[in-house]
Amino acid sequence: MIRFGIVGCGGIAKKFARDIKFVKDAKLVAVSARTKEKAEKYKEQYMVPYAYSSYNDLASSNEINAVYIATPHSFHYEQAILFLKHKKHVLVEKPIAVNQLQFKEMIKVAKENNVLLMEAMWTYFLPSTIYIKKYIEDNNPGNLREANISFGYALIDNYPEERRLLNPNLAGGSLLDMGVYPVSFYNLISNTKIKNIDAKAELTSSGVDKTTYIKITDASNSITNIKSSIEEHFDNNATLIYDNVKIKIQDFSRSNKFYINNKEYNIPYEGEGFVHQIRSFVNTIEENKIENPIANHTLSMKTLEIMDQVRNKIGLTYPFEKNNTNL
Repeated sequence: MIRFGIVGCGGIAKKFARDIKFVKDAKLVAVSARTKEKAEKYKEQYMVPYAYSSYNDLASSNEINAVYIATPHSFHYEQAILFLKHKKHVLVEKPIAVNQLQFKEMIKVAKENNVLLMEAMWTYFLPSTIYIKKYIEDNNPGNLREANISFGYALIDNYPEERRLLNPNLAGGSLLDMGVYPVSFYNLISNTKIKNIDAKAELTSSGVDKTTYIKITDASNSITNIKSSIEEHFDNNATLIYDNVKIKIQDFSRSNKFYINNKEYNIPYEGEGFVHQIRSFVNTIEENKIENPIANHTLSMKTLEIMDQVRNKIGLTYPFEKNNTNL
């Protein structure tokens, strides 16, 4: 039985608690938060046996052997390292780290302690995503000529700048929060070497990106257009145009409906969608592996590499990176 602790009690952690009930050999047994009150409230709401107000106490606990980190991006690195060093298997909410340097160190510590480190990119594990990837691999769609992937929601009307989405100290902005989805999806479906990345962004008064546009040109001259936003609601679809096939994925990040050459497919997911990634994480531990075959380290690193390049082009560096404390 994989006994999970949860770090952070926000909305995504609540979704995790609801979906873990559908996964065999997985159980939520502990929670930790910045305050005892938050941890106790979560414990009562989701009937969790143990609540901790200290992340160190949770990491030291013998009640858990795995942890799900659901805190703001800027905390992922430090918290993951803490639990990895206590030999806990670690599932980290996307993005797994703020930059490549952080992630390289996380991988190193995971290997040293022989534990699983995985990014919680739930889109990878949806039945619709699995079907589409297999279809592309097994059939002959030809070369990818063009892709358009968008992900955006209007989230920042009357939104305080000190909160997560707009706060540079918490690695805010649309790229790491929203853009990580289309960038990750691009990496999942394309194995062609990237030739060039162009990017531009609209910045907030706090200095983070509210809308970002990315154009990726690969070695075969295929063009992929990606846009993300925390200011504007997009259609959130992914359209992949190959020589012989056109694939349109409706609401790609959580899709259960897509079209292949205009033929409609409906493949629902279990629970609220997190069931599949939790199950894969648990199966990887039970198989005594320290890297998930789908959300592998290479894929997560490629996503961070693109996002690092995009941030460099749009001039977005977080304060803790400027101070060389990103590790």
